[in-house]
Amino acid sequence: MRLPYSLSLLILLPTLAFGYGSRIATQDAEATARGNAFAATADNPSAIYYNPAGLMQLDGLNVEVGAYGIWIDEGYKPLHGQPGGAHNSTAHEPLQTVPSFFLSYHPKNQAFAFGLGVYAPFGLSTEWPDDSSFRTAGLYGSLEYIAFTPTFAVQVTRSFSVGIGISANYIDAQLRQGLSPTETGDSFSFKGDGLSVGGDIGIMWKPTERQSIGLTYHSPVSGDLTGHTQEGLNGSERSASEAGNAQIAAAKARLSAGIAQINALPIPASAKAGLIAQANAQFQAGLAASGVPASGSFPTSFPTLGAKGDLKFPQYVTLGYSFRPTPDWNLEADVDWTDWDSLNDFNLKRSDGSTVTVPFNWTHSFLYEVGATRYLGPWSLSAGYIYSENSVPVASFNPIVPDSARNIFSVGVGRTFGKCSVNLAYELSVGVNRTVVNNTVSDGRYSFLSNAVSISLGYHF
Repeated sequence: MRLPYSLSLLILLPTLAFGYGSRIATQDAEATARGNAFAATADNPSAIYYNPAGLMQLDGLNVEVGAYGIWIDEGYKPLHGQPGGAHNSTAHEPLQTVPSFFLSYHPKNQAFAFGLGVYAPFGLSTEWPDDSSFRTAGLYGSLEYIAFTPTFAVQVTRSFSVGIGISANYIDAQLRQGLSPTETGDSFSFKGDGLSVGGDIGIMWKPTERQSIGLTYHSPVSGDLTGHTQEGLNGSERSASEAGNAQIAAAKARLSAGIAQINALPIPASAKAGLIAQANAQFQAGLAASGVPASGSFPTSFPTLGAKGDLKFPQYVTLGYSFRPTPDWNLEADVDWTDWDSLNDFNLKRSDGSTVTVPFNWTHSFLYEVGATRYLGPWSLSAGYIYSENSVPVASFNPIVPDSARNIFSVGVGRTFGKCSVNLAYELSVGVNRTVVNNTVSDGRYSFLSNAVSISLGYHF
């Protein structure tokens, strides 16, 4: 009567996969083209994200809208001699688009400015085929994170400015894993959303006309998600449950008939009780040996259960230095640190009193970013490079977040048309192939490649 599946209640890691962990650090096409080395430049409305102190460099009312689009290819190959029929899998994600909006206003001859940004600092999704060898570890993860960030900046001295932002965030997460390591069509899933509050602060110091130093801090955020979990069987598993339950019912009928025969025997009541106890014990032992749950039957369906969990997002800090050897050149180098160490356990409490615990145990990581821009009249040409460290140790590895070290290359072009500006960028991210040996279904070799484009349209009123 044993069923060919395991009703695991461990859910997949609820984040998406890039060298940045789940961060989307590209919020502006000009910055993207420069390898995101922009914290010490921050001279357009996207300064609300990159460094709010940079708003003091803008005059009047400025608006910028943009979009970042990315295509992702992730690959999996089993290790040589890996048991269990493991096979190659590919997660090819079609175009995913992340929009952004920034507005800034610096009153004339005033030492303050303010703005509003609407953007997604975390998010996107990844999905593996349902027949992936590691389906019980994770098949699908989708995260939407929208930050609404009003910002205020002050010019403290002629060379030093400070900016601060308070963000109200909407978070939506959807997660799915398989129940059976070999069957397809079954799943355990979680869907939830919630609100949170965070903040950021930035400073900008220009010791000379040619040099600028920028520092930005984004606070950690706790996303209190409320939603539900759902388990579902495929047709063959449901049929197997029904067949198993029919066998259990037949066995119960035989037990009842045997007990009736015992009661009809002309023996003392104490002897009858002993025989009946022995028959019940043998029956229960048979159920346990056949893998029957403690409820006494195999499930054919599962209720939808309410669920709540506190999903944490890390703090991160960026330090940048910009040097302009001439007015036609801008060179910058940034170091970006993300505190992924703060992600320990994600505890999902369900309405039936059970708790699902997902260990993250990630580690902090750095982004090393360099970029250059050449100004040619109304045109600008930019190029950049990012080295992104791996954030997910082998012990915490999950295919939904197949993180690895990444080499990220970017180029871009910009053009001003009077009060209008247009910037376009292309970004190529090549992951360092990673081999995972952790004695789990996720063991194997993983590859990563993404192509992305970014566009920003600005207008100065």
